[in-house]
Amino acid sequence: MAALSAVDTELLAQDLPRLAQVAVASPVYPGKRGHIEYRAAGDARNPAVLLLHGLGSNSVGYRAQLAGLSREFHVIAWNAPGFGGSTPIPEQDVAIDDYADALAAFLRALRVKRLSALVGSSWGSVVALTFAKNYPALVDSLILSAPNIARGHLVGDARAAELNAWLCTADIDIPVSRAAIADRLLTPDTPSSVRQHVERLRDAMTTDGWRQAIRSLFTAYAPDMISAVRCPIAILSGTRDQVAPHRDHAERLLAAAPGATSHPFEDCGHMLKLEAPAKFNAIVRQMAAETWSGTSTATMRILKGG
Repeated sequence: MAALSAVDTELLAQDLPRLAQVAVASPVYPGKRGHIEYRAAGDARNPAVLLLHGLGSNSVGYRAQLAGLSREFHVIAWNAPGFGGSTPIPEQDVAIDDYADALAAFLRALRVKRLSALVGSSWGSVVALTFAKNYPALVDSLILSAPNIARGHLVGDARAAELNAWLCTADIDIPVSRAAIADRLLTPDTPSSVRQHVERLRDAMTTDGWRQAIRSLFTAYAPDMISAVRCPIAILSGTRDQVAPHRDHAERLLAAAPGATSHPFEDCGHMLKLEAPAKFNAIVRQMAAETWSGTSTATMRILKGG
């Protein structure tokens, strides 16, 4: 990939907001109660931008967005159920809809009534897409980064074999070098400062949370869902992504949603939010600002009787 710009370097050097925790009420938890960890930056009175991480990550992966978008927006990044200190969903057969429902409970707990932008990366893109489909009144725009089509279209023996193969590797106690993980997620010429951030992303993973998230991928098929989403959609993909290659994932989503906009990240891998944070932030900023402006204008017309 190209060298980091001065703005990229500054964004990646910013300190993270501290971890916070909020109690949530949802049927997905035992006794309908749980808690979710998150990081937040910016004035809570500003339009909200919510960031959802992938399978091997957590809220730390959005350091450049928490830093770079917080002047204009209230920026929130969760640790999904079962990641970090967030309460896991107890059922073994967890559906992607369960994560969307937990996300709705999280927003209620934070008293966030509407999202100017919902951002999902990798597995988080599937959660984001599901949430936008199930709770359309809460989402003004959707940004899918390094998106995954999920595996819900598989059936029978093919489904069982692939699910089992994924689960066999989902154990934080299996020794895998941080360098090997970064090699798969990034390109060989990714700057060392980015690699260092990526190598630390798995620190908040738990085996049970990881396996539950994998199972959820086998309960949805993103191309079938995306056509039901009515808000503006931006799809971001790295041209050198080994985990979710454009032709196998983003291209299929774009075919199912012709109105979505495509944003290729040249010479980038799977971690676009860290590999090209300034470009990433500019897309989120534009999507959130345009939809917020449109919502505000419509609201003013209603108030004025127009």
